[in-house]
Amino acid sequence: MIALFKILARLPLGLARLLGLMLGWMIWALSARYRAMMNRAWDLAIQSGGLASGAGRTDPARLRFLKRQAIGQAGLIATELPKIWCDDRVMGRASVGGLQEVLKALDAGRGAILLTPHLGAFELSPRVFSQYRPITVLYRPARQKRFRQLMEALRPRANLLTAPADASGVRVLLRALRQGQAIGMLPDQVPAQGEGLWAPFFGQPAYTMVLPIRLAQSTNAPIFWVLTVRTKTGWHLEFEPWNPGFSIRDVSVEQAVAAMNAALEQQIARAPDQYLWAYNRYKVPRGVAPAPETVGR
Repeated sequence: MIALFKILARLPLGLARLLGLMLGWMIWALSARYRAMMNRAWDLAIQSGGLASGAGRTDPARLRFLKRQAIGQAGLIATELPKIWCDDRVMGRASVGGLQEVLKALDAGRGAILLTPHLGAFELSPRVFSQYRPITVLYRPARQKRFRQLMEALRPRANLLTAPADASGVRVLLRALRQGQAIGMLPDQVPAQGEGLWAPFFGQPAYTMVLPIRLAQSTNAPIFWVLTVRTKTGWHLEFEPWNPGFSIRDVSVEQAVAAMNAALEQQIARAPDQYLWAYNRYKVPRGVAPAPETVGR
């Protein structure tokens, strides 16, 4: 499978993206469960007003266009991955903005917590950042043995380390922050039992990870949002400091997590056509009690 990935990495980016668009629509056509999950997430975002911040975002025709784009773009997550993991030339196609603020925090020895939603080429974010400074990324090992081996073989690189989503991985992340380094994670990834709490996300309770908040509270490391948005010729990474309007150390974990989800909604609204809406964000993890009706009210 590693050999296949390296072969696919040689495809021109335009062809890889064309295949991805076809894959996205094929999955949409063949899987009723996939369509149901995406429709639910998209409709909740519309009903909550979470996508109304852009030009024309309240126009039904515009919203239908964005949704069609999102259906196809979801397939690009798979077809761009071989190039991201195996073709270092992609680095030359990625522009970067806002990075200096992150580097200042690292130079001051504060560390940095980078949050990247399931949007655009999110797998590219740590690889590009690793060109500038070391970063340790939280990951959940794949269930399939072959893909797990693929991830372990191709994901790490010089200056890019990975930490499993368990107690040992948390210790690795904490150590990296205390050494003044950067860490990264997906804030909209559903955590396991005991690793999250219910917080509103586009008006609906979603079991949300508390780890970035707890790490920020214990180390005083600043939090940054990172979006890796596809462009016509490649990608653009935008780093943005999170300024919630309060000190994370001075509020409860519940308040900070709710604010994190609100900020996440704003990030998604910047490029809703590239967000992975079919990700089962509202599932109830095994062993977790269903969300109380009062969450977010």
